[in-house]
Amino acid sequence: MTDVERTTAADASPVRQHAERIASRIFGIIADHFPVAAASDEFGYFPQVVNPRTRWDSWDRFCPDGVQDAAARLRAEASALKRLWSDEADSGSVDAETRVDACQVLDTVETLVEQLTIVRAWEIQPTWHLTIACVGLTEALESGDPEAPRRRAAGLAEFIYQACATLRNVPALFRDLGLEMAAGTRSFLKGLLPKLPELKSAMQAIDRLETTLAGLAVRSGFRLSRDHFEQVIRVHLQLGLDDRELAALLDQEVREMREQIERIAGGPLTAADLEKAIRRLPPPPVPDGGLLHLYEGEVVRLAKHCVDQGLLAEKLAARCPVRVMPVPSHLSAIRSASSYSIPPRHPPTGGVFYVINAEQPGELRKNYQREYRMLIAHETFPGHHMLDIHRWSLARPIRRVIERPLFYEGWACFAEEMIRMTGYLHTRQDRLLLARRRLWRAIRGQVDLGLQSGQFGLQSAARRLTATGMNPQDALSAVRKYPLNPGYQSCYTAGIRRFLDLYDRHGGEGLPAFVATVLGQGEIGFEDMEKAFPRGPVDRYPTDTSWR
Repeated sequence: MTDVERTTAADASPVRQHAERIASRIFGIIADHFPVAAASDEFGYFPQVVNPRTRWDSWDRFCPDGVQDAAARLRAEASALKRLWSDEADSGSVDAETRVDACQVLDTVETLVEQLTIVRAWEIQPTWHLTIACVGLTEALESGDPEAPRRRAAGLAEFIYQACATLRNVPALFRDLGLEMAAGTRSFLKGLLPKLPELKSAMQAIDRLETTLAGLAVRSGFRLSRDHFEQVIRVHLQLGLDDRELAALLDQEVREMREQIERIAGGPLTAADLEKAIRRLPPPPVPDGGLLHLYEGEVVRLAKHCVDQGLLAEKLAARCPVRVMPVPSHLSAIRSASSYSIPPRHPPTGGVFYVINAEQPGELRKNYQREYRMLIAHETFPGHHMLDIHRWSLARPIRRVIERPLFYEGWACFAEEMIRMTGYLHTRQDRLLLARRRLWRAIRGQVDLGLQSGQFGLQSAARRLTATGMNPQDALSAVRKYPLNPGYQSCYTAGIRRFLDLYDRHGGEGLPAFVATVLGQGEIGFEDMEKAFPRGPVDRYPTDTSWR
């Protein structure tokens, strides 16, 4: 019995109860076949579901038989949900909220099945399996169950051998990334070996994986077919755009942000001039406790600001704090930047903001630290953390477990604008940095799109990012990873523009009312979100468009 079935409201309508029973079976299939991916927030196409019956010695069945079985069972349950929806819709007994829930589940299933059977990252990406390995061990280490790490470690070798037998038609780029990650994973396992001798067999399995990768017949290309890529961006990521429309949207964002930067700066700026201007801005203050102390203090201030502005309930903020901590050694193989994570739990109890290189003295002097307040707002309050603690608090259980990249990243980018709208950020320097961050994300989207279309090779894509201020080594490292999750980089720009447009038309009652409505729905589609507002569109700013 999954969380969905256990928490269905006692007074729910028979149709809702039936729909949630089907959803529970669907989520149970996913959790049984893919327990690590489903329990993690690293895999955006999976709902975050945990089956309490899952044993710690269980690993994901990312192999042809496992995927085929899961896909067949998911299709069958999706058909049952469609029949229920069709039959009850004809009788007029499906309420609007249950219709949204059913659509959420069906969209999730159809997307996941297509990802598993058409995109097939599990078959062509060695890093997919290595990420599962690191995430699965991390989950056990952080579970609080003293037996969990031992039992999870004991089954890891078999999971890695499964990957060796599964990988085929691997692009050369993905093989190289896999070999690099295998070295990092070995270091991770070696550090755990004294406390978990069960990992000795997994170390041998990593050796076998490296040998397998070195001997693979690889292909040179890594791009999805145009039809498959368009299905990913239009449907899976829910951008609702084809590749040409997405390119036009990204071009528009780049153009508008450059114009905004020039207005703030008082004249034209080349990319090099902009980076020089950014470097001349004062760096953040250096507290005695270093980077972690700086970030912890900012999280507290942002939470208080959100409470004071009516964006966040004080009790929820107190019940769901953010822990700020360095990226631990057991996550270093999968986290290459500061990031946020929350465990799948109802009600929520808080999340963790992992800070990269937190204990390195030189990190505070890096150029991007001038944006630290925007980064922390993006990841914590009012960004990812505030969104997630509301999602995991929802009364409708289906909506707790579904996360959408367009919504998730768009909200976090909109969060940066919210703290400007509410006066937390108010200087010319702040406006310049905000516009530059939007410009940078749009260019990342262009690079991601260009890698899939053939407009860019890896080196030319890296040069495009270098022009935004990244050093060449970091730029090349980033663009080599974009093809692992094609289209995702466009979610930031497309998402913030959807939220700004939504706020433009439905923000007439003020930001607190807008935030309450959005966060009270969960990560539903924007078309359904439109219907959640009690009043029609309101022209908030008939003359002022600077907030865009």
